[in-house]
Amino acid sequence: MMKKDDYSFLVDLWSGFSGTTMTGADSREGFERFLERNDGYCFITLENERIIGSVMAGHDSRRGYIYHLAVDESLQGKGTGAALMSAAESALRNAGIEKAHLFIYSDNTAIRFYEKTGWHTRHDIEVMSKVLIGRKYLGTRTED
Repeated sequence: MMKKDDYSFLVDLWSGFSGTTMTGADSREGFERFLERNDGYCFITLENERIIGSVMAGHDSRRGYIYHLAVDESLQGKGTGAALMSAAESALRNAGIEKAHLFIYSDNTAIRFYEKTGWHTRHDIEVMSKVLIGRKYLGTRTED
């Protein structure tokens, strides 16, 4: 299970991926609020006491959402990402969540991974966003 003390290690892991945007919601305070609300849905994988993978999930009582699935690039392709997704999906399923969503940039190469693990791209809906609090980005990508 993911803990609040994992934050700085997770930021190092997440910031290593070009397809990841980190916003103000990913600040330490935002991270801790997310964990408080979604305890039991966020997982890490350790190797030699070092975090090599993570997934954050949560739900609104109707739908589940997946955030920040990441595996150290040198260790990808060995089943770690699939195991993390399976843990998150099982936790959501056990909470009675029927369907989960994730948001991913259309040019992110991880789409192939998600397709292999049973996710599919929806073509019948659009995503709309509205910034409600500032526009603080911790990562490099600036679109939302």
